Amino acid sequence: MEERTRKVVERLKGPVVPVNLCFAEDDSLDLGAVQRYMGWLCEQQVPVVLLTYGSSEFTSLTEAEIWTLTEAVGRAVAGRALFIASTGWWPPAKCREFLRHAEQAGADAVKVQIHPWLGTRREVLVGYFDALQGASSLPLLVWGAWPSPYPVEVVAELARRPEIAGIKNDGDQFYVYYDLIRATADQDFAVVSGGQMRNFMFGYPLGSPAYLCTVAPFRPDLSLRFCRTLAEGRTQEAWEMVFRYEEPWLGLTEQLSWLPSIKSALEVFGLYPNRRLRSPAVSHTDEQFQQIRQTLERTFGPIAPVRL
Repeated sequence: MEERTRKVVERLKGPVVPVNLCFAEDDSLDLGAVQRYMGWLCEQQVPVVLLTYGSSEFTSLTEAEIWTLTEAVGRAVAGRALFIASTGWWPPAKCREFLRHAEQAGADAVKVQIHPWLGTRREVLVGYFDALQGASSLPLLVWGAWPSPYPVEVVAELARRPEIAGIKNDGDQFYVYYDLIRATADQDFAVVSGGQMRNFMFGYPLGSPAYLCTVAPFRPDLSLRFCRTLAEGRTQEAWEMVFRYEEPWLGLTEQLSWLPSIKSALEVFGLYPNRRLRSPAVSHTDEQFQQIRQTLERTFGPIAPVRL
């Protein structure tokens, strides 16, 4: 297990692309479109793809669909990127079943998503991972859930376990992010920022190896260039990429909401045939879609849709 976890930590570097979904006009999950998109991402040499509760719209999926989606992504990725699957908000017994399923589906690791309503007491968090031991040989990631960050001392304790490779931090992106990186610095353990280039500008010099990138889903080339620039010590050039690409893009998505905005962007770039969120979630109107298109063209230049 230790060797397998070490290999995951070695590969968990750079931009992480969360798997956004595609829904057909009848609200069914379009697995073919998702697989074509995963294939394109792998061709662009993205290092990591991640199924995750928010971007992957788990709240709109059935348990069976999460299992089927995991299989579909595993087949499409086929070892070309590090594939991290995610559990639903399930009891430990169901998570144990899913870990075995994810391993058979080709996942390299699984992010364990403990329901926030269970709280963040040590007894809950450590006890949950205790209950998963021996279910499979897949390395695990912790999910630093909102609204209450996981206690740093508990994460540091979990980081010492041979089956746990890292944490996706969706808590505070400054103080907690810093504390998690420092508290686990002596472990083979990846503290992954929940998102944004600007967060990684802060975390990377401290030892954070990877982050969820706001432009990687449709411009993975820029996210990879940003990481190379940062790794080569060209800090000012990296900040200029933040200012040029991320700031205007995030500025609009803050007004129009992140999830429908990224779905609109995927349609603009031709990566998905539509921008649908599953009902009753509200997708962008035509007017909002045009706002997204115009901002993307101003920010990234002329767009030639991929048309997978």
